[in-house]
Amino acid sequence: MLVGVDIIEIERVKKAVERTPRFLERVFTNRELDYCMNKANPYPSLAVRFAAKEALRKLHPALITGVRFHDLEILRGEDGRPQVYLYGMAQQRCRAEGIGEIAISLAHSQEQAIATAIAKKG
Repeated sequence: MLVGVDIIEIERVKKAVERTPRFLERVFTNRELDYCMNKANPYPSLAVRFAAKEALRKLHPALITGVRFHDLEILRGEDGRPQVYLYGMAQQRCRAEGIGEIAISLAHSQEQAIATAIAKKG
Protein backbone atom coordinates (compact mmCIF):
# COMPACT_ATOMS: atom_id res chain seq x y z
CA MET A 1 0.00 0.00 0.00
CA LEU A 2 1.32 3.43 -0.97
CA VAL A 3 0.26 6.64 0.79
CA GLY A 4 0.99 10.29 0.06
CA VAL A 5 -0.27 13.27 2.08
CA ASP A 6 0.09 17.02 1.68
CA ILE A 7 -1.29 20.06 3.45
CA ILE A 8 -1.06 23.70 2.37
CA GLU A 9 -2.33 27.04 3.55
CA ILE A 10 -4.99 28.40 1.20
CA GLU A 11 -3.63 31.93 1.59
CA ARG A 12 -0.27 30.75 0.22
CA VAL A 13 -1.94 29.62 -3.03
CA LYS A 14 -3.92 32.86 -3.24
CA LYS A 15 -0.74 34.92 -2.85
CA ALA A 16 1.04 32.83 -5.50
CA VAL A 17 -1.82 33.47 -7.95
CA GLU A 18 -1.88 37.21 -7.18
CA ARG A 19 1.90 37.53 -7.43
CA THR A 20 2.29 35.34 -10.52
CA PRO A 21 -0.96 34.81 -12.47
CA ARG A 22 0.88 32.36 -14.76
CA PHE A 23 1.01 30.04 -11.73
CA LEU A 24 -2.55 28.94 -12.61
CA GLU A 25 -1.59 27.84 -16.14
CA ARG A 26 1.60 26.17 -14.94
CA VAL A 27 -0.01 24.08 -12.20
CA PHE A 28 -3.62 23.39 -13.21
CA THR A 29 -5.20 21.87 -16.30
CA ASN A 30 -7.93 23.71 -18.20
CA ARG A 31 -10.57 21.36 -16.80
CA GLU A 32 -9.36 21.96 -13.24
CA LEU A 33 -9.43 25.71 -13.81
CA ASP A 34 -12.93 25.54 -15.32
CA TYR A 35 -14.17 23.80 -12.17
CA CYS A 36 -12.35 25.98 -9.62
CA MET A 37 -12.74 29.39 -11.22
CA ASN A 38 -16.53 29.02 -11.44
CA LYS A 39 -16.75 29.10 -7.65
CA ALA A 40 -17.37 32.32 -5.70
CA ASN A 41 -14.05 31.72 -3.91
CA PRO A 42 -11.81 29.52 -6.07
CA TYR A 43 -8.82 29.44 -3.70
CA PRO A 44 -9.87 26.53 -1.43
CA SER A 45 -10.52 24.37 -4.52
CA LEU A 46 -7.24 25.42 -6.12
CA ALA A 47 -5.31 24.81 -2.90
CA VAL A 48 -6.79 21.36 -2.33
CA ARG A 49 -5.91 20.36 -5.90
CA PHE A 50 -2.38 21.64 -5.42
CA ALA A 51 -2.16 19.55 -2.22
CA ALA A 52 -3.52 16.56 -4.13
CA LYS A 53 -0.85 16.85 -6.81
CA GLU A 54 1.83 17.02 -4.12
CA ALA A 55 0.30 14.03 -2.29
CA LEU A 56 0.35 12.07 -5.56
CA ARG A 57 4.02 12.91 -6.06
CA LYS A 58 4.73 11.59 -2.56
CA LEU A 59 3.12 8.21 -3.32
CA HIS A 60 6.31 6.83 -4.86
CA PRO A 61 9.84 8.09 -5.62
CA ALA A 62 9.21 7.55 -9.35
CA LEU A 63 6.61 10.35 -9.28
CA ILE A 64 8.81 13.02 -7.69
CA THR A 65 11.05 14.20 -10.52
CA GLY A 66 10.17 14.51 -14.18
CA VAL A 67 6.40 14.49 -13.58
CA ARG A 68 4.74 17.76 -14.56
CA PHE A 69 1.79 19.23 -12.69
CA HIS A 70 -0.30 18.80 -15.86
CA ASP A 71 0.47 15.07 -15.81
CA LEU A 72 -1.74 14.90 -12.70
CA GLU A 73 -5.35 16.01 -12.91
CA ILE A 74 -7.93 16.06 -10.12
CA LEU A 75 -11.55 16.37 -11.17
CA ARG A 76 -14.92 15.74 -9.61
CA GLY A 77 -16.23 12.35 -10.71
CA GLU A 78 -19.79 11.60 -11.74
CA ASP A 79 -20.44 10.27 -8.23
CA GLY A 80 -19.20 13.55 -6.69
CA ARG A 81 -15.96 12.07 -5.35
CA PRO A 82 -12.60 13.38 -6.57
CA GLN A 83 -11.00 11.36 -9.34
CA VAL A 84 -7.35 11.16 -10.36
CA TYR A 85 -6.37 11.24 -14.03
CA LEU A 86 -2.78 10.52 -15.02
CA TYR A 87 -1.10 11.59 -18.24
CA GLY A 88 2.36 11.56 -19.78
CA MET A 89 5.22 10.67 -17.49
CA ALA A 90 2.97 10.08 -14.45
CA GLN A 91 0.97 7.47 -16.35
CA GLN A 92 4.12 5.81 -17.75
CA ARG A 93 5.83 5.60 -14.37
CA CYS A 94 2.76 4.28 -12.57
CA ARG A 95 2.51 1.49 -15.14
CA ALA A 96 6.22 0.74 -14.90
CA GLU A 97 6.14 0.63 -11.09
CA GLY A 98 2.93 -1.41 -10.91
CA ILE A 99 0.99 1.37 -9.19
CA GLY A 100 -2.68 0.53 -9.60
CA GLU A 101 -5.85 2.52 -9.07
CA ILE A 102 -5.35 5.62 -6.96
CA ALA A 103 -7.93 6.84 -4.47
CA ILE A 104 -7.77 10.43 -3.29
CA SER A 105 -9.42 12.28 -0.45
CA LEU A 106 -9.62 16.08 -0.33
CA ALA A 107 -10.62 18.40 2.50
CA HIS A 108 -10.20 22.03 3.47
CA SER A 109 -11.00 24.38 6.29
CA GLN A 110 -11.07 28.17 6.11
CA GLU A 111 -7.27 28.26 6.24
CA GLN A 112 -5.81 24.94 5.10
CA ALA A 113 -6.28 22.31 2.42
CA ILE A 114 -5.23 18.68 2.77
CA ALA A 115 -5.13 15.74 0.41
CA THR A 116 -4.39 12.07 0.89
CA ALA A 117 -3.60 9.68 -1.97
CA ILE A 118 -3.65 5.90 -1.55
CA ALA A 119 -2.72 3.27 -4.13
CA LYS A 120 -1.95 -0.42 -4.32
CA LYS A 121 1.36 -1.54 -5.76
CA GLY A 122 1.66 -4.71 -7.75
